[in-house]
Amino acid sequence: MTDIVADIGGSNARFAVAGVDDSLQRVQIFPCADFSRLEDAISRYLQNTACGDVRRICLAVAGPVDGDWVDVVNNHWQFSRAGLEASLGISLTVINDFTAQAFCLDLLQDNDLVWLGDARPTGGQIRAVLGPGTGLGVAALLPGGEIVPSEGGHVAFAPTDPHQLELLQILWRRHGRVSVERILSGQGLENLYWANSQLQGKENKLTDREITARAKAGDSLCRKTIEDFLDIFSSVAGDFALQFWAAGGVYLTGGVVARVWEFADPERFRHRFEDKGRYRGYCASFPLALVRTEQPGLLGCIAALKNRDQT
Repeated sequence: MTDIVADIGGSNARFAVAGVDDSLQRVQIFPCADFSRLEDAISRYLQNTACGDVRRICLAVAGPVDGDWVDVVNNHWQFSRAGLEASLGISLTVINDFTAQAFCLDLLQDNDLVWLGDARPTGGQIRAVLGPGTGLGVAALLPGGEIVPSEGGHVAFAPTDPHQLELLQILWRRHGRVSVERILSGQGLENLYWANSQLQGKENKLTDREITARAKAGDSLCRKTIEDFLDIFSSVAGDFALQFWAAGGVYLTGGVVARVWEFADPERFRHRFEDKGRYRGYCASFPLALVRTEQPGLLGCIAALKNRDQT
């Protein structure tokens, strides 16, 4: 019998077969826009891979999953857990996408992580994970394996220097309330570029992928935008380290981070992560790592199924 795992984001749906050794097999990625319903994407994957008898499916979904009705944030898909399970005829587990990211931490190997700074986890402490993709996901993993779910990406953005205050004042023209997700996401990178162009008296607009491509080609405004993104991300990571008291480490993930990280200054990032006034010393003791594995959400679904088997 086969287990299927799926990571359902705002832009893409990732599917894989869970291997007996916790490996990911037959990975496929579908644009969500290509399907009117989640059920159609699942059916396409099952048809493509000819998995045979499927025992169960674990879905990691970008959005709240407390009730039967699930509305995928930044996506047009909505579904009833019970209805989807009945339609598929397969046992269904639904978790938040950053619950999966948190569960994934226990399956990571040393070569999956790039440590920023000298601090390392010693075990028995809270770990936090956050990552910008289509949105900004946040969660924490307690020492006993319990997950603290969060919609922390929707807390308000707090500037830390005069330039960031100028950016916020411009972004207020576009959004009545500026959450950190409005800045730390694919769309957020676009918002930052637009705001920086406004500061230059222009009205420039680019997609997040265009921004990264032009930055690689040497465009100064695109590089400044990415610098702002990384500065804000490092400060927000430090904020969540304090909010969760993540002495076990803060782990950075997300597709946008993977695209912009080549522009990062690790020492600057670590400094801003720690720059918390009277709590600088505490933040200096918190481990900080970049997650480099390609499919942490899918690995987290495997870990979630294992956790379910053990309880």
